[in-house]
Amino acid sequence: MLAALLMICLLFSGGCTAFRPSPGIHVSPAVRQDIVNIALQYKNAPYQWNGESPGGFDCSGFVQFVYRQAGFEIPRTSTRQFRSGHEVSRPKLKKGDLVFFKTWKYLGTILSPGHVGIYIGGKRFIHSPSPGGAVRIDHLDNGYWKTHYKGGRVLLK
Repeated sequence: MLAALLMICLLFSGGCTAFRPSPGIHVSPAVRQDIVNIALQYKNAPYQWNGESPGGFDCSGFVQFVYRQAGFEIPRTSTRQFRSGHEVSRPKLKKGDLVFFKTWKYLGTILSPGHVGIYIGGKRFIHSPSPGGAVRIDHLDNGYWKTHYKGGRVLLK
């Protein structure tokens, strides 16, 4: 029974251990804007599964790459990124915060997020969507993103 539960946990959450960094790195609004500016430089970079470079990004690889360019190390996968930092409500999102989405509209409340992007302000986020796509900006109130929103995380204070 315990082995089956552990297997389910590993399959659906990417692991059972949570990555918890320090309570957040205090940064100025200028550093948050730098993160946004770095992300915007890679708009239209192609999607590539497991990609983590300008030659091709998947969603979490893009987020990790941008943060690394800004001088911050964060986990690689969307599951571990979601477990990092602290929850932030949608109205309190700031530039540079991470926004997460569930793959399945209803099951997504119990499963790990299937997608991540970087909030850039004005209810917009930049992300590397599914195969055949490229890094782009979308609006949180867009029908799909609005109904699949899982939550925001602040890694920087």
